Amino acid sequence: MKLVDYVYLKRRLIQELEDKLSEESKKKAREDHHSRRPPRPCGMTVHTGIGCSLCCVYCYIYDMGFPRTVTPYPLTGLEMLYALAINPYFAPGRGGTMIAMGAVSEPFLPETRDRTLEYIRVFGMIKNPTQISTKMNIDDETIEKISRYCPHISFLVTIIALRDFRKLEPLAPDPYERFESCRKLINKNIHVSLFMRPIIPGFTDRDAEEILSIAKDVGIRTVVLGTLRVTRRIFKNLLKVGVDLSRRVRKLSDKEQYPIVGHDLKRNIAKLAERLGLRVYEAACGANIEAAGLGCVACDWGPCGYPDKIPHVDERDISELCSELGFKISKTMVRDRIVEVHVTSGSRLDVLEKWLKELTRRRVVIRKV
Repeated sequence: MKLVDYVYLKRRLIQELEDKLSEESKKKAREDHHSRRPPRPCGMTVHTGIGCSLCCVYCYIYDMGFPRTVTPYPLTGLEMLYALAINPYFAPGRGGTMIAMGAVSEPFLPETRDRTLEYIRVFGMIKNPTQISTKMNIDDETIEKISRYCPHISFLVTIIALRDFRKLEPLAPDPYERFESCRKLINKNIHVSLFMRPIIPGFTDRDAEEILSIAKDVGIRTVVLGTLRVTRRIFKNLLKVGVDLSRRVRKLSDKEQYPIVGHDLKRNIAKLAERLGLRVYEAACGANIEAAGLGCVACDWGPCGYPDKIPHVDERDISELCSELGFKISKTMVRDRIVEVHVTSGSRLDVLEKWLKELTRRRVVIRKV
């Protein structure tokens, strides 16, 4: 598929959805923030719900203003798909923009499960690399639907402690039950990664070897590690359960999240994982790329997925894409890991940068000349 074909695919998708949706639905989608905000490094984050009732002591969403009560996200599946389709940053298709669900709500709570399945179904239709993170048990019926709707989906299952996990996750399912969900998902050929994020000093590092060993036993082959980020409230919450971060925190704020000093913890757990033969990704998007059968070298943490499957592109591909997106260019260079474009006219260079990065899976350098 040529790069410019993604532009044509986007236009067709918009037209098809506009023919299906009512004016009210289209207006609702246009006014939603999913229709305009840029993707994060992990992809376009999609909210399946608002709020979370699990009340994990390390959770940051409560400092962002999200409630402990839960409601499904107000857009239907087709409305969400339309919101993404009209987003200028979003490229539909198997090699297009990554999608990530589970950032600010638990996707498989009773209140959000149906909406989550609705979104998984429509994302499966466009085949974008799709990822979801959860710490819930997934029942057999739900697993069966997911395997039909979106077989290439990347599942991140959070397990950060075994002993004393209730101190950190008072209302979440037992980690051993989560492992059983992992086994069932893998048996349905769904790509599952162990999500050891956030790493909690004194909990995650203590239980890491056992967690990793069980993960391998149930069939998991990839691990995503992540450093804890704290606000003043999270710092106090963790102190109450015996985690004193005084020596690991450089700055605290009521709302801003700052990462603790945790490179040593991350490095040690990565060594344990590698000793067991598990692949370690520094970021969640690596697991998404692998699940989609793609390759990426767009940042220092790569290569991710399958490096031999990085898209083959040349200067003509880049020129055609830029032209169709409304940019005039004077020079294009494509190297193994970098695409460089000199732009002479056109606005919204950030849109061009996102399209080039997602479609070429390389670093992108844009110079306005």
